[in-house]
Amino acid sequence: MFITGILLFSAGCNKSKAAREAAASVKPDGAPALDLSTHPQLLFQVYGDQKDPRVMPIGAVVNGVIHAIGLSDQGWHALDSMYFAPGTKYITYREAEESGDVTIKRRMWTEDGRAMYPLPGCQSLRPLAAATVTLRTPSDDPYLEFVASSVALAKRAPYTGKLPTDAELARIGRDFGHTVGKTAKMDNAELDSLDFHARAVITGAAAEPTLLVSFIDPTAGDLGPGAGHTSHLFALGENTGSGYKVSYRHAVGGDAKTVEFQRLIDHVDVNGDGIDEIILEAWRYGGQTDLVVLSFRNGNWHEALRVPMHWCMDTAKR
Repeated sequence: MFITGILLFSAGCNKSKAAREAAASVKPDGAPALDLSTHPQLLFQVYGDQKDPRVMPIGAVVNGVIHAIGLSDQGWHALDSMYFAPGTKYITYREAEESGDVTIKRRMWTEDGRAMYPLPGCQSLRPLAAATVTLRTPSDDPYLEFVASSVALAKRAPYTGKLPTDAELARIGRDFGHTVGKTAKMDNAELDSLDFHARAVITGAAAEPTLLVSFIDPTAGDLGPGAGHTSHLFALGENTGSGYKVSYRHAVGGDAKTVEFQRLIDHVDVNGDGIDEIILEAWRYGGQTDLVVLSFRNGNWHEALRVPMHWCMDTAKR
């Protein structure tokens, strides 16, 4: 669910004043204040029904580093008017490639401050825009899930190596997953009782694609009863030439209500360093869904950003 593109600004006096005031604001959860007067690069999530998608800001890229967006209520209003003006168009990205365009139809707040999408009992809202999406290649999937940015992203050189076949990937991925699982005291029988998925993801982190494996309960999260024991393994590995080295591991087990599940949403190079960021969805049964961004450094993937995927900010103030 996400997007990227080229930013159109309206440099009116009121907006400039709002940006200056927002620059000194800090969101209640302690995120560093974001200076909107510098027109920072923002990342967006584009998601929802293909006929009526939504666009939400998820992070800012400052000096090549992705950060949470730290703004006061007034700052969020300023961001809404700057980045979500009707007619603003961004490029959508999927698997690090341009996939289409998203055009803002309406922003969160009207000129008199009324929210387009009010939530009962919620006083502080994050901007959420309505939009239209045009895809380069039409899709029958009614649900959209893209990433976007307020500046065009650099194109990565295409991968020219040979990708493993599905059969090879399944064998390599399962063996890798079993090895990773053992370090988390998960036995093979436990893992093999879960749904298994393996992918070769071209991230630019190494010469060869990153290996992604997932063992997940088919009734994970809200799909299941939220009772009993469950386990989940999500791991990434880099090819060393003599096997795969673990570069990220999320291995959990326990009460089904407490286990956090993770899945790949997308991967895209948000800061132009030649290595994609990996974007995950993280969720628990009946709980909050987070967006997690992984960045690669020193041979491993690290959690660089975690953003609650709700647009009521009151929770962050408690």
